[in-house]
Amino acid sequence: MLIVRPVRISDLPAIERLALASGVGVTSLPANREKLFEKLQRSISSFESEAIADIDAGNDYYMLVLEEDGVVLGAAAIASTAGFDEPFYTYRNETLVHASRALKVNNRIHALTMCHDLTGMVQLCGFFCEHPSQPYAAELLSRARLMFLAGQRQHFGRRIIAEMLGVHDVAGQSPFWDAIGRRFFNMDFPQVEQAFAEHSKTFVAELMPPYPIYVPLLPDAAQHAIGQVHPAFEQPCRILTREGFEADQYLDIFDGGAVLTAEIDRLFTLNNNDCLPVEISASLPDSAEDMLLANTLCSEFRSAVGKVAVVDGVAWLNPDVARALDLACGQSVRISPLQGE
Repeated sequence: MLIVRPVRISDLPAIERLALASGVGVTSLPANREKLFEKLQRSISSFESEAIADIDAGNDYYMLVLEEDGVVLGAAAIASTAGFDEPFYTYRNETLVHASRALKVNNRIHALTMCHDLTGMVQLCGFFCEHPSQPYAAELLSRARLMFLAGQRQHFGRRIIAEMLGVHDVAGQSPFWDAIGRRFFNMDFPQVEQAFAEHSKTFVAELMPPYPIYVPLLPDAAQHAIGQVHPAFEQPCRILTREGFEADQYLDIFDGGAVLTAEIDRLFTLNNNDCLPVEISASLPDSAEDMLLANTLCSEFRSAVGKVAVVDGVAWLNPDVARALDLACGQSVRISPLQGE
C-alpha cells in the first residue's frame, strides 16, 4: 500500500537516489549528500516543532516521502516561507507601454522584469515520483502536502507557489537560459542549476541586469520557451492546476518555466475535505469508495488512498487502511475526493 509520511534520517540513501534520478531542474533535490542531509535535518526539526506561535517567524521545511512496503518511491516538500534567507527571484511577465503623443505612436511591448514579488509565500517544492503512472501515486504525493497544510493551517500564510521545470533539449540545455543568462554567466544551464542547488540565487541578483528584458529581441526558441512546462512536469502541473493553481504572471529566472500561484484557501483540497471520527471494520458498506485520506497529526503525519464509507458523520475504514494511517477508533481522519487523471 502506498503511504506518504515525513522523511527520516534513515531515508538519506533513498533521497540521494531520487535526487540523481530527478536530473537537472529539481533544484530543491540537489545531488549533494551534505545538502540533502541538511534538508532532512531541517524537515525533522520542523515536524517536531508542533507549536509555532507566529507564521512570520518560521523557516520551516516539511519533506514528505512516498513509500510502498518500506521502499521510498518519491519525495515532495513544503517550504513555509519562500526566500526566507534571501529574496525569491522570478521574472514578472508583463507588458510595457511606449508612447509618443507627437508621433501618435502607442506600442505595447512584452517584457520580463526581475522581481522578488513572491518572497515570503508558501512554496510547494522538491516533487519527484519514480513511478508516476502507478495508480494515484503522483496525486497522493502531491496532494498529501495540502492535506498536511489543511491540518496545520494556522502555521502557513495566505498565498502559495510552485515552480515548474521549463523546456530543455536532449542535452539538458535551455534555450531561455542560452538567450539571457548565458550572456552574463560563463556557465551552461546544468552548471548554473547545480550552483543554485548548492548555494542560492543571490549570485543572480549580483550578475543579472535589473532592467526589463524585451521579449521581441530574444531568439524564437527562447520566446517559445516562456511559460512552458517540461514534459516530465506535465503531470505534476495538471495536478496543481486542478487544485486551482494558475500560471499567470511569473517565470523561473533560469529556464523560463511557469511559476504557479494560488490562494491557499481557494484550493480544491482545502475546500473539499472533512475531518471525521473513525470506526474500523473488516466489512465496509457498499457505499465505500476510494478517497484521499490523512490523519491529523504533525510529526506522525500519514496520508494514503483507501476505501472509506461515510455513515452518519462517521468514517468507516478497514483495518489495513487504519493501520497504515496510524489511526484507532474514535480518532479523526481527514478525507478528500480523488481527482484522478
